[in-house]
Amino acid sequence: MQLTVRLVAAPERLADIVRTLHRVVMRPTQQLAGCQFAQVYLRMDEPLRVDYVEEWDDAESLRPHLSGERFGRLLELLEMATEAPEVSFRCITETHGIEYVATQRAVQASKHDA
Repeated sequence: MQLTVRLVAAPERLADIVRTLHRVVMRPTQQLAGCQFAQVYLRMDEPLRVDYVEEWDDAESLRPHLSGERFGRLLELLEMATEAPEVSFRCITETHGIEYVATQRAVQASKHDA
């Protein structure tokens, strides 16, 4: 399960939003069972845009935290956005490694040979 948050901050609020995301949301999240990854991103081409990503073992691992204080703080940060923030929850059902390329190339080659 992946949680992605994208928001645009007012210039005077950017530092506060990033600091709060980092200290109050991201760091505690990284310590939770089931959390594989949490990170805050700033974009060079959009300096006021803040992206926050969490990756969880599964939806069951994330679900109990949605009603907790940490997620409440994340929601408060969304209210500071200058534009409607984007929040998405993605359920990833399959993951493949480099072998997928070889397999798919073989499938495509067999279609062309037929």
